[in-house]
Amino acid sequence: MRTAYTAALWAMEQQFRGLSESVSRDIRALRREVVKEFGSARVAATVGGPLLLWTSRREEKRLQGGQTYEPQMFIERRNWGEASA
Repeated sequence: MRTAYTAALWAMEQQFRGLSESVSRDIRALRREVVKEFGSARVAATVGGPLLLWTSRREEKRLQGGQTYEPQMFIERRNWGEASA
């Protein structure tokens, strides 16, 4: 929890900075509490945080470009003879 969670909080803080300053401040306060509790979590936030921020922004651009995780929809029809009768 102390490594991945603080890195994720750092990335969220940066992501929300432009959208909602109050949410960003709340996330920063939570991240500081976690760092104060675990101590060594600051290193994980400064190393892993920018990496998580970069990957989340890359994924956001990919999804805006139209790529999805869902397969394309297809319709399979059976019993054509019974449907027309």
